[in-house]
Amino acid sequence: MALLHVENLNQKFKKKKILHHISLEVNTGEIVALLGPNGAGKTTLLKTLIGLFKIPKDSNCKITFDNLIINKLPVCQRVTQGLVYLPQQSSLFQQLSVKDNLEIIFQHQMYWQNISLNLFIEERNLWLYTTHLSDTLNYKVETLSGGQKRKLEVVRTLLMHPTLIMLDEPFAGVDPKSIYELKKIFVDISNKGIAILISDHHADQLLSFAQRAYVIINGLVVTVGNSQDVIENTLTKEIYLGNQFYQEISQRFNNKTSI
Repeated sequence: MALLHVENLNQKFKKKKILHHISLEVNTGEIVALLGPNGAGKTTLLKTLIGLFKIPKDSNCKITFDNLIINKLPVCQRVTQGLVYLPQQSSLFQQLSVKDNLEIIFQHQMYWQNISLNLFIEERNLWLYTTHLSDTLNYKVETLSGGQKRKLEVVRTLLMHPTLIMLDEPFAGVDPKSIYELKKIFVDISNKGIAILISDHHADQLLSFAQRAYVIINGLVVTVGNSQDVIENTLTKEIYLGNQFYQEISQRFNNKTSI
């Protein structure tokens, strides 16, 4: 069974329907992309899955995570189960150091409740080394670049020991070099068995490393499949990607360009 299984999810605000009969799944260690134009409903979907938006009472949807129905669970319990959401807006404490931002996880995350600080520091240092942030430990977050801040948020998320990370626009405001580094980190994470559900407007970047993708337009899933399925879908090409993107990305995949 899939790690995350969503069946017939509808969402509305002020009687206006935002999501229509969304069904999707994410398997353990899989990278799944959410694609679609502005206003398609991608962020609404992620916030509903983590519990920030409640499911309408008249909805008959079912959200199952790790064999547990989580429709009515509060955010904190979903996080404890291993489902973590990283929003586009930075949630870092800008005036605190990198060290202090990460130690908040040790102090408040249940995973670390009965584990020594030394073990936390060892794991923290390993992730900082992996993300090329070791030298920033005592820097204030406000002094970091956009790419460094995003990588720090990923490190903080990983220290929560999730089984699925949902990322909303992780490449926003990030330079090309950092985007490449983040992509490599995401692939490495998935190879460790952590699943990723990721939404971003850099469709070409997502299609270069995601195993599967869902294209959402006007709150409806219009395409599901691998990268080739997405770029060859007529509806996706006409409404979302456009002919020029289709030509460029098709040539790239035909040349088997990788990360």
